[in-house]
Amino acid sequence: MGFRFSRRIAILPGLKLNLSRSGMSLSAGVPGAHLNFGPRGTYASMGIPGTGLSYRQRLGGSRPPAAAPQTENVQPAGNPENDPAALKILHEGTQKMAVSPEEARRYLADPRFKLLDPETGRRLTPEKLEALIKAGELREKREQQQVLLQAEDNEYQNRLHFWEPLPAIPSVEDWNGALAKKPFENKTAPPPPPDLFAEQAKYLDELTAMEHAGLNKLLPGFVSRSDAKADLKTMWPEKEAQIQEAYNQRCQEYNKQVETASAAWDESEGQRIDWVKKLLAGDLEEINHTVAEVLTGLQLPFKTHCDYFIEESRSVCLQVNLPEREDVIPCVTRKVLKDGSVRDERRTMAAQQTDYTLLAMGACLFLAAELFSYLPLALEIKVAAYTQRPRIKETDPVDAYVMDVTFSRDALKNFVPGQNLAAFFASLGSRFDVRADGGLNRIDPPSWLKHEDYQHLQ
Repeated sequence: MGFRFSRRIAILPGLKLNLSRSGMSLSAGVPGAHLNFGPRGTYASMGIPGTGLSYRQRLGGSRPPAAAPQTENVQPAGNPENDPAALKILHEGTQKMAVSPEEARRYLADPRFKLLDPETGRRLTPEKLEALIKAGELREKREQQQVLLQAEDNEYQNRLHFWEPLPAIPSVEDWNGALAKKPFENKTAPPPPPDLFAEQAKYLDELTAMEHAGLNKLLPGFVSRSDAKADLKTMWPEKEAQIQEAYNQRCQEYNKQVETASAAWDESEGQRIDWVKKLLAGDLEEINHTVAEVLTGLQLPFKTHCDYFIEESRSVCLQVNLPEREDVIPCVTRKVLKDGSVRDERRTMAAQQTDYTLLAMGACLFLAAELFSYLPLALEIKVAAYTQRPRIKETDPVDAYVMDVTFSRDALKNFVPGQNLAAFFASLGSRFDVRADGGLNRIDPPSWLKHEDYQHLQ
């Protein structure tokens, strides 16, 4: 048994101060009963004098704080790479963490850790962990494939509905309002004036650096600064003039740029106004040029070509070569399987034909709306659409007309987005024949086309 050092000093009757290696404590009471207040808490002691019998009980206070977990407590018993997580668990208890498969395998091999299944709360075995990792990888693979297929479907839907929304069709009043010249708007900011206070401070720093060179480097910096301030009084006016001259030069260049841009704007506005005047006057040459520019500038999601015929300013005729169904409509749809692979499933012919009819009608509608938006006097646009179809008889043409529709300006302006295209075309008195499977049957060439306009299709 080791020696125990203690000493008791009397302070007042019934009150004593105890000194020991564990600290100081205070005792108060009478023979047979007293209270002790110390760093380990408050204790009450009672006894019967002369009998040796006593009773001691802790009443309150705090126990000695436990030693904080140290790094040496976790290093000897596992993979040192896991020590930060081990220390966190020692400090805070059980942890919920998101870990990679590699980390999970490392922790599972470390005897200091016990991994639990987040869903069941049961302890993970190596076999169960590998099963969870495999399931997660499979789920991630399926999700990635689903994202790719969704992107493909979005691209297809965009192609199918490329014509939505239709361009706005301005009225003749709107075109007359376009005759007014639009003012030039300069969007380039002028050069900012120089900050002479900042420029002077910068110049003083430059003079100080020049003074503090050569043998002057051996002198204190304030000496060079003082000399630079003296030089600044005589040299600053010339420097200020240089700064102002450079600013004036930038302003001159800026004014020239503005003048050039303003002149270019005036020229562009003059050309635009002349173009509007010719269109409002019914200039067939300008109308022909405009139609050609509009058709060649369109961005369609398929390859095609379009012939146009203009005999008067109020009517334009189009002969549109539609793409083949197989070139724009997929015959299969792709599906993600449970194992993450992708399987092609053939689409029904009705689904393919319905999509193609929607695309064909949308293309004709879009072409007419685009031309109406650029031709103020056009009241009708006739569209004859044809496509390649398999021959039933040897004498059948390869190219067959499938739509003959005349769009009026007012009808297209009143078209409601989302309206059924077949019903809208029918309300215009169009000629087209939709089969039960949604496809388009062959029709006779439109009567408004001359034989020489389509004889090359025979």
